[in-house]
Amino acid sequence: MLKKTTIAILGLAVSSVATAGMYSTPPAPSCAPGDVTVPCAASQWDIGAQALYLKPIYDAEKGYDYNSTTTTNGVKEWDGDWGWGYRLEGSYHFNTGNDITMTWMHYDVDTRNSGYFGVTPFSATNVPYNLFLDNKFDQVNLILGQHTDMGLLKNARFYGGLQYADIRIHAVNNYTATPLAIAALAPAGFRQTRDSEFNGVGPVVGVDYAYDLNPSFSITANAATSILYGSSRYSGGFVFAPSGLVRNDVYASKKSIVPSLEAKVGVNYAYELAQGVLNLEGGYQVVNYFNALPTRKFTVNGVVPGTIRIPTNSDFGLFGPYFGLKWVGNA
Repeated sequence: MLKKTTIAILGLAVSSVATAGMYSTPPAPSCAPGDVTVPCAASQWDIGAQALYLKPIYDAEKGYDYNSTTTTNGVKEWDGDWGWGYRLEGSYHFNTGNDITMTWMHYDVDTRNSGYFGVTPFSATNVPYNLFLDNKFDQVNLILGQHTDMGLLKNARFYGGLQYADIRIHAVNNYTATPLAIAALAPAGFRQTRDSEFNGVGPVVGVDYAYDLNPSFSITANAATSILYGSSRYSGGFVFAPSGLVRNDVYASKKSIVPSLEAKVGVNYAYELAQGVLNLEGGYQVVNYFNALPTRKFTVNGVVPGTIRIPTNSDFGLFGPYFGLKWVGNA
């Protein structure tokens, strides 16, 4: 009887200990560096600006035209100029490494090239022209991010949200000779316009990565992708001067789904002050929107150059260096 009583008491004791452990207060989350952790709760804000020095690129169908200095089938690249743009950003940081961020990237650069020719509807002979090209690009992101530390030297910020993009390519062939058939209608010459546009909105996800070389210097990298839904448009026509009469004009519009990829690699220097941290950053970036711009095929399969241009689509991309400043302060 004593043995049974002893066993029952021990069983109740073990059960009580287990139950107490089951319902005890869980340990507080650690914010010390470890394998994968999040920062301690804090409220901060930041504002930054970057200067971008970029060059545009397109598919071969859009990035080439016929060359007046070689044979009939010679080609010449559009070769958009390098030019300056900018990127602005602002963030509010809250909780344990969360942030809400808005960024705006803007680029607007003109290019003027010469030495092209093409066949117009007004003459079977090749007509030389100079090319004017205007590239306009705007990208706006509204995203939510989460900062994580991976050990003492590595950290990453994962983010997702919405992206809006607006791409506008305005191309003008300024012809330097006038066919006899339209000489009376265009005594001051004529030009051809070829405009391609896309604007759309959709989800974007990405990651910012940093590897600390020391407390101030770090190597940085970024990768992002988006899928946008919007409208693609193509328009063109021949404009006679000085009357402004438009002939053989064309306009087309369609709904499009356009994916994009963006990547950066660079360095960052963090200078700590009493009121916050000043970051100096620089590096190299590329961005590409796939099949974003409606255009006409460059290849003509043996047909006289310029007489047949089948509708198609072209990528739009930008690449080049960037550098800038970002201030992070306590809220």
